[in-house]
Amino acid sequence: MRVIATLLTLSFLAIAIWLGQGLWQQLQHPTDTAVQLAAVRATAAADRTDLALPPRRWPALFGTPKVVEPQPPQPVQEPQPPAPPLPPIESLGYRLKGVVRNGSADWALVTHPTGDIILRIGDSLGEEGLKVEAIDAEGLWLSRNGERVLLGFETQSQ
Repeated sequence: MRVIATLLTLSFLAIAIWLGQGLWQQLQHPTDTAVQLAAVRATAAADRTDLALPPRRWPALFGTPKVVEPQPPQPVQEPQPPAPPLPPIESLGYRLKGVVRNGSADWALVTHPTGDIILRIGDSLGEEGLKVEAIDAEGLWLSRNGERVLLGFETQSQ
């Protein structure tokens, strides 16, 4: 048993010395890698016409980092009070005097402190954005900001 242990020890010692000598020679005389790389590049450049190679992009090992750009804070809009209701049409000084019907044509006679106006469907009344939508027995239907309002006949109270 001692003989086998002695032989193995001597053989491992010889292998260690031989590998150590190879390492010492590599450290004393390093190979010139610049010359080898220049030779490889020269042959590669002769084979290819494009000399500029794009840089190599290695895939990220743990994924790509997510860059979150800081956003300015959004201005908080204060709640606004509801818009006041629009005044009734009668308070603007308009009064319906009468309606004229002639077959398919209808006209309405509207009075105002500035004078009387004859209106048809599609006409605009004043500069308040009032547009005539319909004329019927109830009165004159107007459109104001998308809201449909009625300018009716004056009622006589006794």
